Amino acid sequence: MGTDGASVMLGKKSGVVVRMAEETERPYLKAIHCSAHRLELAYKDSIKDIPIHQKCELLLTNLYLFYKYSPLNRSNLKLAAESIGKKAYVPSRTGGTRWLPHTKRALQNFKAGSESIVLHLEQMQQNPSKEASAKARNFLKVIKEKQTDYWMHLMMDVVNTLSYLSQAIQERESTTADITMEIECVLLTLKKYKTRYLILDSVLLFK
Repeated sequence: MGTDGASVMLGKKSGVVVRMAEETERPYLKAIHCSAHRLELAYKDSIKDIPIHQKCELLLTNLYLFYKYSPLNRSNLKLAAESIGKKAYVPSRTGGTRWLPHTKRALQNFKAGSESIVLHLEQMQQNPSKEASAKARNFLKVIKEKQTDYWMHLMMDVVNTLSYLSQAIQERESTTADITMEIECVLLTLKKYKTRYLILDSVLLFK
């Protein structure tokens, strides 16, 4: 039985799976910690203490909320995009039931719509509302930092690679061989990314 890693599910003495096996008289029923969930936990654990990641993740979350709960902001963002001949990309949330693929989509939307977002936020700095103007300034400050641009590109590469593995794990048709091959490809790709990004001087900014 596939499940998340919570002790209430995986507990050896009174976990849900153990109780189900006892109640249904199926001692062969075993718990399997979802591989896609484990991948997500490993990803989050590897970056949780990196300040620039925390800043970028907060930026993406706040931009998502900024446009999600304001039809006016979404409308003005679309107008800003149209004024420069671009398609409007509304920021999306970084989390969700598909884990890494959601983060991938959030990064893609930010990257594709950043020009329109910046234009809209620059316009909002003239907003009579001090709160709205202050939010726009704070967003722009983070977006225009060199560290932010570097980290967003790095995360786009990493998350794009990991999301393919996550999706492969979640596909019903995937076999053990398919997933094993996908893992090997991901490890090889991440090693190449490590070499590529380490040669950039700007990486020193994150140490």
